[in-house]
Amino acid sequence: MRAALVAIPSLLAAVACGGPAGIVPGGELSGDEAFAERWSDVVSESGVLDLETRPQDPYSVRIGFFYRNGNVYIDPAESRSWYPHLQADPSVRVRIDGLIYRARAVPVTDPGELAGFDPERRVQRLELVGEGVR
Repeated sequence: MRAALVAIPSLLAAVACGGPAGIVPGGELSGDEAFAERWSDVVSESGVLDLETRPQDPYSVRIGFFYRNGNVYIDPAESRSWYPHLQADPSVRVRIDGLIYRARAVPVTDPGELAGFDPERRVQRLELVGEGVR
């Protein structure tokens, strides 16, 4: 019980300090913003990222991503509380290895691009935006 009482304030402090803490969602991501022309300058394989949605009232989660053919994909389920955020405003910020990149979540509808993904999911491709992006 004592360990839980110590852990809860630590967890709340971590969430308040710039993003999600494990499975607990957070707010605005903290860190330095970076710019990349392509995802291959940022990642080389699938992994985990912090995703910030809802720019007007930032909400962030830690999720897995897929890196395939130079693209970064996420596959949010409709049941996730943050999925409607992407529908309302596809502008996101992504933190990978401590750096934050601005991106846009674009629904993938091309059957060829969707091959290999769970057909029950709403796959989104993250497209880099901002300075340095053509």
